[in-house]
Amino acid sequence: MKLFLPKNIYTMILADALKKQNSFELIYKDSSLIAGELASNTSALGLIPSMDLINHRNLFVSGKAGVSFDGLLSNSYFYLSQNSGREFGNIYLRGDVSLNEIILTKVMFEEKYSAKVDITLDTAKEPDLANNFLIVGDDNFKSWDFANGLSFSDLIADILDLPYVNFIFASQDKESIEYFNTLVENIDETIEDDINEVLNSLKIADPAKTFLLENLGSVYYEITQNEIDALHEIFKVVYYRGILEDMFDIKVI
Repeated sequence: MKLFLPKNIYTMILADALKKQNSFELIYKDSSLIAGELASNTSALGLIPSMDLINHRNLFVSGKAGVSFDGLLSNSYFYLSQNSGREFGNIYLRGDVSLNEIILTKVMFEEKYSAKVDITLDTAKEPDLANNFLIVGDDNFKSWDFANGLSFSDLIADILDLPYVNFIFASQDKESIEYFNTLVENIDETIEDDINEVLNSLKIADPAKTFLLENLGSVYYEITQNEIDALHEIFKVVYYRGILEDMFDIKVI
């Protein structure tokens, strides 16, 4: 079975557990492209950014596994300008940017700071540190000072008072989701058993490994009713902010 994944620390941890099933052909893509791959690979599964359901409402969603956060760990961190006279204004996004970061950055600043911000996808070779940034993906742990960043996931979870469901497993094929669900029972336990070995295999510095281990309790790979409620709630917030035109049913299996 083809399984499309974005490539970051959290999905590499997840992939290690999935490989043990010998049931998946793992294919890595930019997160923003995966939902599109499911359109032409109708029996495949993909780990998609949750906001992609807005444009792909026909997809079935696993009610057993995904990637959610509720604390300091995050796939994205804000780094705000040190210029004290600078207002939020423009937020520059770099890395494996998806619809989640584009939409929820706006929502977060409105909800928490009553501030409207503009979003710019920054394609410059080097970032201008006079700007405010949201960095998406592993660059946070390789070339940015994540310890002084603001956890995007923590900020969103605080708005919801529920975990931030960043990625969900989805497919056009209901039977593929049902089969997948049988393979991921107790996936959190499988991951915890092998986490040290997996982190040692990744090319990240020791401080980042320590940070990940110390805060592992704030990332969830199992989907429970709590995460399902959070998924519904986040779309309500987006709807109330006028970004989503209409509510829709999420086809959780």
